[in-house]
Amino acid sequence: MKKLAIIITSHLLYACASPVIRVEPVPATENITHLCIKENKKVWSDGFLPEVRSQIEERNINTELLTPNTPCEYILTYDAQWSWDWFWTASVYLSMAEFSVFKNDHQIGMASYIAA
Repeated sequence: MKKLAIIITSHLLYACASPVIRVEPVPATENITHLCIKENKKVWSDGFLPEVRSQIEERNINTELLTPNTPCEYILTYDAQWSWDWFWTASVYLSMAEFSVFKNDHQIGMASYIAA
């Protein structure tokens, strides 16, 4: 019985520390220098979008927020969720983030992170 408890505990700890990451990169043939971002007002953190923009712009890609009158070849959509870690740190952590890049209304790349 003691061995079973140790095995179950180790599997639970392993599962808690294993994020699920899925990436379908934008093809290298796409030379993106300007990216419009469709703001998701449902995302809780005010700092999330500025950080996303900063990370993209560090890669020499200009960003702007998408408006109805903005002509854009490439558009980024995103979603993010936070969860509470009551057990270890009693703090909020990013538990899910998803990004998709579209060209002419067709998805050409995506990335997904889920804290499992």
